[in-house]
Amino acid sequence: MSGALNLEKYIPKTRRAFGLGLALALGVLAATILSGVLFVRAMAREQIARRDAEALYATTLMEQLDEAVPDAIEIRDAAEIGFDAAVRSSRLRGVMGIQFYDADGRFSDTFPATVMPRPLEPELLAAMTRLEARGEFLPDARMTDLFIYLPEFSEGRVARVPILLVAVPLHQRDSTELAGVARFIVEGSAVAGEYALLDRRLATMAGYMFLASGALLTAMLWPVFRRVRRLNAELAHHGDRLQRANDELALAARVSAVGAISAHLMHGLKNPLASLSEFVSSHDAASAEDRDDALTAARRMRALVERTVEVLGEADGGPTYELTVGELGADVLCRVGAAADENDVVMDFEAEGNCRISSRVANLAGLILVNLLENAVEATPAGRRVALRATREDEWICFRVRDEGPGFPEPRRDTLFLPGTSAREGGSGVGLAISKQIADYLGATLELEESTVGGCVFVLKLSKSSCLEPPEESGWASSPNNAEKMVGALAQTGGAV
Repeated sequence: MSGALNLEKYIPKTRRAFGLGLALALGVLAATILSGVLFVRAMAREQIARRDAEALYATTLMEQLDEAVPDAIEIRDAAEIGFDAAVRSSRLRGVMGIQFYDADGRFSDTFPATVMPRPLEPELLAAMTRLEARGEFLPDARMTDLFIYLPEFSEGRVARVPILLVAVPLHQRDSTELAGVARFIVEGSAVAGEYALLDRRLATMAGYMFLASGALLTAMLWPVFRRVRRLNAELAHHGDRLQRANDELALAARVSAVGAISAHLMHGLKNPLASLSEFVSSHDAASAEDRDDALTAARRMRALVERTVEVLGEADGGPTYELTVGELGADVLCRVGAAADENDVVMDFEAEGNCRISSRVANLAGLILVNLLENAVEATPAGRRVALRATREDEWICFRVRDEGPGFPEPRRDTLFLPGTSAREGGSGVGLAISKQIADYLGATLELEESTVGGCVFVLKLSKSSCLEPPEESGWASSPNNAEKMVGALAQTGGAV
């Protein structure tokens, strides 16, 4: 179970987590598409430059047809024929000049003479040796890097234009021996336009690919995320149930021995208390007031023992019955009535509804409410009120006990439900701790809702699943009259149930 709980932090639970995961996936997808587009772009640009280079190479070879035939006067070598063919090719549209190199790659001449000399790169010479034409595109070349002089240089205008440098091997058509190299300087506006068109098309294609792939990826990941989140919620729910079951088992193991001893003790006290009650009622005591006090105490102890035996019997699976909220409140007020009378405190009860509760839940909740009311009576000055209210809030049945005492000091509020020293005379300091354990056993909540100098409010919240709707009533309706009648009936019987 601890392993499952540790894994829980790695499982996305919110849409924000899904958004971050989807953004990461889309980022990887965009990077993949971008790298692919850049690779295709580089290859396409290389093909465009090579295409123009091959076309100019073929044109140069075609210009050699007339130059390669020796005339009657002189016989020219292959370099001269290639030089003349290159010069004739320079008449093509866009050719701005030519740089010539010998077979070893050394610069030899330019055409026209204003072309700037430029060395031939070793890798380019190797390609020329293999008789391969090569093209290089310069998108923003300075004219002063290509020409020694142009008329516009005198006016101080140095233009930047796209240039295509095309290197062509010079050799005779029927020979594979390199005679020289001609590098054409070609105006590259047409190539720049093709590059721009290529970039636009690739960007459009990449955008469509990203949108389609992103939509498909989102459609695939969203159901998976929802499924994972649902499984995580179920895992957390099962973990909570398992933890609660373990806590209940541990609690049952701890209190089983105490329950057996308590049952034995209650059973042993029942008969002696009955005998004490009969003795006090029949014995001629020195004072009628003392006899009444002893008789009242004996009856209260007997009622307490009988109720404890009843609760223990129901906890062991004995027969149960049903109580309404009004009957439960009236019973609780009756059991605290004597203490309220002794302290001259007025008791007040109101129930917004009359749903039914099983006697098992009602008896355990009654123990909690009795303890809260007794504490409230002890804390409330004479002539003031202690109120018990039963209300329905969403999925809870809430019992609020309000007193008019001085409230709890701030340092004590965090340790109210822990065993300790009681603040009242004769208290054991464990009443609230026991009440909290009983509430936890019922799956209820017990907490201090309010504490001021004018009094405090404790609230006991029972789950709605512990209650049953009245068979002839829908919803909740006020029933203070029934509660008052129940209080009167219980008072006549001495408070025993």
